[in-house]
Amino acid sequence: MRTARHRRTGAALATALLAGLLTAPAATAATASGAPRRVVEDLDRGLVAVPSGKGTFLSWRLLGTEYARQGEDIAFNVYKNGHRLNREPITRSTTYQDNTRGTGTYTVRAVIDGRERRASRAALGLADGHAEIPLAAADGYTVQHAWPGDLDGDGRYELVVSRLSTDRTGTDLLEAYTLTGERLWRVDLGPNSLTQAPGNGANDPAPAAVSGSTAIGGYRNDDNVTVYDLDGDGRAEVLLHTADGTTFADGSRVTATSPAEQFVSVVDGRTGAERTRQPVPDDLVADGPSGGHFGIAYLDGEHPSLVTKLVTRVGAKRGAFRVLFQTWDFDGTDLTRRWTYVVPADSGATSFHQIRTVDLDGDGRDEIADGNYVVDDDGTLRYVVDGAGHGDRFDIADLDPARPGLEGFAIQQSELGVVSNFPWYYYDAATGERLTTGQHPAGPVSEADLDVGRGNAADIDPGHPGYEYWTSTADVTRPGAGVFNVRDGKVSTTTPSVNFRIWWDGDKASELLDRTHVEKWDPATQTSATLFDPSGVVSGARNATPFYGDLIGDWREEILAETADHTALRLYTTTEPTKTRLYTLAQNPAHRLGWTVRGYLQSTYTDYYLGTETRRVPRPAITTPEGAVSP
Repeated sequence: MRTARHRRTGAALATALLAGLLTAPAATAATASGAPRRVVEDLDRGLVAVPSGKGTFLSWRLLGTEYARQGEDIAFNVYKNGHRLNREPITRSTTYQDNTRGTGTYTVRAVIDGRERRASRAALGLADGHAEIPLAAADGYTVQHAWPGDLDGDGRYELVVSRLSTDRTGTDLLEAYTLTGERLWRVDLGPNSLTQAPGNGANDPAPAAVSGSTAIGGYRNDDNVTVYDLDGDGRAEVLLHTADGTTFADGSRVTATSPAEQFVSVVDGRTGAERTRQPVPDDLVADGPSGGHFGIAYLDGEHPSLVTKLVTRVGAKRGAFRVLFQTWDFDGTDLTRRWTYVVPADSGATSFHQIRTVDLDGDGRDEIADGNYVVDDDGTLRYVVDGAGHGDRFDIADLDPARPGLEGFAIQQSELGVVSNFPWYYYDAATGERLTTGQHPAGPVSEADLDVGRGNAADIDPGHPGYEYWTSTADVTRPGAGVFNVRDGKVSTTTPSVNFRIWWDGDKASELLDRTHVEKWDPATQTSATLFDPSGVVSGARNATPFYGDLIGDWREEILAETADHTALRLYTTTEPTKTRLYTLAQNPAHRLGWTVRGYLQSTYTDYYLGTETRRVPRPAITTPEGAVSP
């Protein structure tokens, strides 16, 4: 029976909707056309409680799965020790500031079509302003990467982290932790994680390819690990390269006849024990040690597949790239090969240091982008960007909402006498057509002057529609330097930091993450102000933290950093109130799959336009695993 309070709640929601306080989601092409719906993680509310001012800041998820349902108005009530704090259901945000006295246990309840649903699990409390995750003893080790995944199926993420010996004398380690600080297991990746010779991707003499989480040489551009629920049972698996001597958490060990004999192993996310394995292809063994990347893609539009990339450089140091892709499916018992693709040497395709898996053509199925080329969901070459060569970074997102589909921005490098054709390019991500191309300076220049090592794309100037992009080029007098808008061209002759974009404060524009601090660019003064700068933590290689992304709370992103003494990880979340309400980025396909590739870390994005001009976001075509127990 609907009570008077329920009737008032429904009336308030209807009034809010008419007043524009609740934005009706727009149907996507995929939803309207009946395209496949992706099976995604069944997440909980992610409620978090953080000390803020004179009280406690609360933040929680609006789920993509409920946002995808049509005809339902969703609001929220917040409870402390069982007593409701808000007078009217919260409709314009998924945050709340509690300034009542005393401590307590917080929960949140969704109100859907006027009916209050069951309480969430109790909030994750960050009493010190962050989650403290102690690391197991390992002298001389530092954390390289972190992969989130729901390892036990309770709706809350756990973390799988790679730890590397700083002097490269210890074998690489893979460990799993809860957000509350419990260590779950450790895998020792064995002596073959140390056989890679120094050098930036060079095939200097070395007897074996890299196993586990290490990278090419001392630069560590690679990963060869990822975490995702492939079999749809609600619990994530850990996928990794293994070799002779790899020891799993239950003590079992890989035995092989030679260091070059390597495997793709499926590891149980709860226990750290191996479930099955398949051999890695040996096509590139004659060229020397292989690096590579692991990632996840929805190649059929519904179910996740493992993507593995092997890469070598043939000939002299920094020679030509050879790349082989394999994709795999796991049904809970067997790991089976979907397809194999060797990138043709004469195609003009050249490896970057990270892949991106994203639906580029809007058919619901993901493609695999590797810098200047794309492999289609069926394992064929989709395109190579004309005239483009090797670079370290590239971004793919809806950078210009006025153009249909997604766009990309990539930088170019010149190395060992091979001069790039241009310093950067902005392009159509579905076709590879260059839309705008940077220019090298005229006159005598050195190779270093033509080598662009960093680039980034973000909406940092609300005075211009769409995203901006810029590079690490220091000389602002050069034609390719400065901040450029996707439609208006150059908008600034100076540039902000060029590491990562992040959504941190309360607006829809991007902030910038460099090392462990967050900056806000001011277009009027062409300078940056620091918004967040935690003490006691450090960044790692290339000034990157092990992870950043929407792990807890509302749609904004968190920062995971390692303490300066390398004994713990700390997870930080924003405490800025916001009236922007979006479904969690963890259930946006492009954003979530961006977490599955680490390697040479780059900015993460959504597959819809998220920036200053965003008024509506499309419904994601997603569903949760059939038969999995809901958290």
